[in-house]
Amino acid sequence: MTEKQEHLLQLFRELDEICKKNNLRYVMAGGTAIGVVRNEGFIPWDDDVDMVVERKYIERLLDAIEQRYPDRYFVEAPLRTPGYLSSFIQIHRKNTVCREYLEIPEERCGIKIDIFVVENTYDNAFLRRLHGMRVEAGLLLLSCYRMYLWRNEFYKLSRGNKKAATMIHLKSFIGRLIAPTGKFWYAHVQRLMQMCSNDQSEYIVVPSGRKHFFGELKLRSDFLCAQKRKFEDHEFLFPKNIDWYLSYMYGNYMDIPPKEKREQHVVLKYQV
Repeated sequence: MTEKQEHLLQLFRELDEICKKNNLRYVMAGGTAIGVVRNEGFIPWDDDVDMVVERKYIERLLDAIEQRYPDRYFVEAPLRTPGYLSSFIQIHRKNTVCREYLEIPEERCGIKIDIFVVENTYDNAFLRRLHGMRVEAGLLLLSCYRMYLWRNEFYKLSRGNKKAATMIHLKSFIGRLIAPTGKFWYAHVQRLMQMCSNDQSEYIVVPSGRKHFFGELKLRSDFLCAQKRKFEDHEFLFPKNIDWYLSYMYGNYMDIPPKEKREQHVVLKYQV
């Protein structure tokens, strides 16, 4: 394991302990789930951990983290952390730096785990479609808003790529139009995600995930039914039907991608 993976694993263990003590359910997802199948641990080049938690457990989980480890970790979450603009949650290790964006202050860039919220959605196909369309539109607006606020950094990254620069210009223009009411839209999209209050719905969704609403739509029984699997030196909870989940999300997930196609974050500064 790399040094960063060792820090992530420690955070991973302590979140698992908190969930057990507080009877909070979670499942590990994304590249972490690929790693548990391929390697019984981290993908060698992986540098993050993805965790999903149902909406009804989120506030209890975040409160428990802050109460149990006030000197070790800090939480960033939508509508809970002033100035935070992402639609998912991050748990950062204090006194570390893993900076991916210049626009985010260094003190808010610790080594982190991402938590994605599982939302209920409607069993009725029309209402589910309407829910998804509204959430997708709202997330697009928020993406434009972030692009406008961070436009200088994105323009630097797009140098020499005319297509990317055009996209940044267009999204920044839209973001500028909604910037005066940006906080309203940020809160509104969070409310849209939580529209369905049925905790027993057949369908669930992770709208802040990489494939957005319609690409993250799943049957509750397929995704949230969990089982323990060995990951490095510990057992954590993963989707019981993990082959279905990984095939749904990644296709031939056992195929190791060539080096140039491996997903890694750009780290501008790393310090522990």
